[in-house]
Parts: sequence; structure tokens; C-alpha cells
Amino acid sequence: MFLEGKNINFGYVAEKQVLNGVSFALDKSETLSVVGASGCGKSTLLRIISGILPAAKENQGQINIKGQTPDEYRKSGKLAFMFQEATLMPNLTVKENIAFPLKIKGIKDDERVKNLLYTVGLEEHSNKLPKELSGGMKTRVALARSFVTGPELLLLDEPFSALDIAWKSKLYIELERLREQYHTTIIFVTHDVQEALVLSNKVIVLGKSGITLCKDTIETDFNISDRVLDISGYIDTPDYQKYFIFIQKLIMDDGVRAITEKVEVDAILSKISIAAANGNKLWDSFDQDIKSIREHSNNPKVYSLLTDAFQRAESTDFKYGLVWDILHYNALPDNVRKEVFDFYFANVDYLSAKSADEFYEVNPERIFFALVETRINGDRKKYPKEKLWIYLCDLYHSSETNKVLNYLDNVIEGKIEQLDYPFAKEVAQKVKEKIKNEKVDALHIA
Repeated sequence: MFLEGKNINFGYVAEKQVLNGVSFALDKSETLSVVGASGCGKSTLLRIISGILPAAKENQGQINIKGQTPDEYRKSGKLAFMFQEATLMPNLTVKENIAFPLKIKGIKDDERVKNLLYTVGLEEHSNKLPKELSGGMKTRVALARSFVTGPELLLLDEPFSALDIAWKSKLYIELERLREQYHTTIIFVTHDVQEALVLSNKVIVLGKSGITLCKDTIETDFNISDRVLDISGYIDTPDYQKYFIFIQKLIMDDGVRAITEKVEVDAILSKISIAAANGNKLWDSFDQDIKSIREHSNNPKVYSLLTDAFQRAESTDFKYGLVWDILHYNALPDNVRKEVFDFYFANVDYLSAKSADEFYEVNPERIFFALVETRINGDRKKYPKEKLWIYLCDLYHSSETNKVLNYLDNVIEGKIEQLDYPFAKEVAQKVKEKIKNEKVDALHIA
């Protein structure tokens, strides 16, 4: 693995989390695109990978680039970073700007600079100063400068946003040619989902506060060279449409949650609290409300009101609707976690079946696979480790009793890495005992 990031968290202040548990991995010469709405931490992630943002108490996790930290790798001279703004040296000509990284290294290579000038179409402008260039031309100079040292790792922060479609299409081709020539690994930040799907092997979608909405490898018969040479042909394929529609919807849904104003959050919480206090037994009408304030569920006030509604509610369905967001709170006290578990466990027959039907959409014969492979072994931001114990409860609904009991034994013995913590082991023990006591007729133990 050329580059790997594990559980990257970053915040400038305690109340402002910018990145939240981001993980990714890249082989040599792969391209990763990072997409998402403004403010989701895309550019911050690049700066952490580059070592520009120093290690701090608020920055947890690990980044490994060929066995080095970002700061060590940056000092090796094998990294190039192209910012959203061209950041050219104002007193140097186009040619001198492109050659500047070589000059710092004490290298003179006029032929390489000349070739890059040709690649980005600026041969006739080589002696102009940046103030004489358009925004698009400055971008092309910056791209050429990024490749002049033949970098192993190139970080691009929305490099083509100032270009028209014609120059974008041309530079997509040149970027891919340069990547192939130098075997460069690229991490590419963009708002443009189409651009990400054209230029990348892998995509991460970040949501508000830097959570990972999804990460995926682009599987298609079109390699990146094919895509950049025939963009219209590629975007007309079912593969492209599948990824594009899915990612766009993720970003749009996340945006709706993000723009829910504080007054709306208060109104929604008030509505939920009143309904719980009045013995409302129907949850369905609040389902969209709770999803719309999920961005705020780590706020202590929001958490407190949700917990109060949970404790007041008389309806099992109403309590069930609040569980996931209460568990989302980072500083959840152990006694509240136990209270939620006691409720869930007391109603596990009904709730595990309800979850299978409504969320997993599988029957008892398939629920074991669905929970273990897609949830417990799934994306840690979508299915956080601290919540995985709830899927142990839902295993109660599985008809594959022997398989479930064996798995629960492995959890109890600490053999499942994702569930190797005391509360998960306690849950596994109780679920195992309940299954053996209540489903003994279904057991076929040799």
C-alpha cells in the first residue's frame, strides 16, 4: 500500500469538528477523488496528508506514506500540492514559475520545462508574468509546475474550477498522461461529481463535519485513459449513471440536514418531546424529522432532549425511533447506553424482526450475512464501532441459530476485532443465553 489513512479526526477547536474518522487506502499510481459540499473538510484533509497542518491534540488517527509520516514525506521532495488558487510567484515569468521547484533542488532542465509548456498550451506565453494571464492560464501554469519534479504524490485542490469545459477536457487528458508517465499517485478534491468519476479509481464522499458518507472503488470497463478520451461516451454508460445518481443523492441529503437551522432543530425537538410526554404511540410521522437533525445529534442539548423523550415515551416504536440518534452522541454515559440496551433487549424479538424488515430488508435466513458483512464489517463511519452491539441483538432474528451462537462465542472470547470491547461482550453473552433459552428447539448441535 502506497498511502493509507486510518481514523483521521481533526478539529480547530473543541466545538468544531472538521474531520471525523476518515479512512482510505491507495496503491501506487491510483487516483482518489474526495467530493462533498463546501465545509465538509475536503481541503483540510489534503493539508493534513501534506503535513502542512501540524500534528495536534485535536488531530487523531494515522497517515502512512511509504512508511513515513506526512511531515517526513513532505521533506523528501516527492510531494507536489496544487492549491485552488494558482499561487504563482508574481515576479517570475510563466517559464520561470514552472521551473521554480527544479531551481530549489539545484536542477536545470529546460527540456522538461519546454515539454510541460507545450502540454498545457502556453508556449507562446512563456515569458509573460502572472498578472498578464487569465485565471485559466494561471491554473495551467500551476498544473505544469506541479509535475515538473515528477512527483510520487500529487495533491490537487479543485484545480480545474476556473477553467471552461474545453480546457477542462484537454487538461483531464494531460493530467492522465502525466500520471501514467510519472506513475504519480493523486488525491483530487472537487465539488464536481462528474469530474471525480472521470478522473478517479476511488471516491470518498464526505458529509458535514467530515464524516464519511461513502467510499467506493469505481468499477467500469472504461479505465481512466478511456474516460478522459471519451467523456460523453463514458457518462452515457449504466456504470457511470449508477455512481453519479447515488453520490449526488448522498450529497443532496447531507446538505438538507446541514442547512437545518437551529430554530428548526428546536422546533423538531419540541414536537418530539411533547409527543413522547403525551403518550404518542406513532413514530412514522417523526422519522424524517429525526433524520433532518442528525447533523446536530452530537450537541449536548439535543442529546439531552432526545434522551428525555426516550425516557418519557410509552410506545416501543417511539422509543425505537430515537435509539440510533441517542447512541450517536460521542460522550454517551454508560448508564444511558445500558438503559438503551435494556429496552432493546426486553423487546428484542419484536425489534430485531422490525429492523430486518425495515432497515436490512432481509428474511431470517439472510440476516446473519447482512449484519456481519455489511454492518459489523462495514464502513466504520456509517456503522460506528460503539454501536455495533445493537446488531448482536438483531442476530436474535436469524434462523441460522448455530452460526449465530458460534459468532457470539467468538465475540465473548474477543476474537472479533470490531467487537473486542467489554459492552459488546456483555451484550453477546446475554443474547446467547436468550437464544439458548428460547430457541432451544431450533438448535441442532451434534
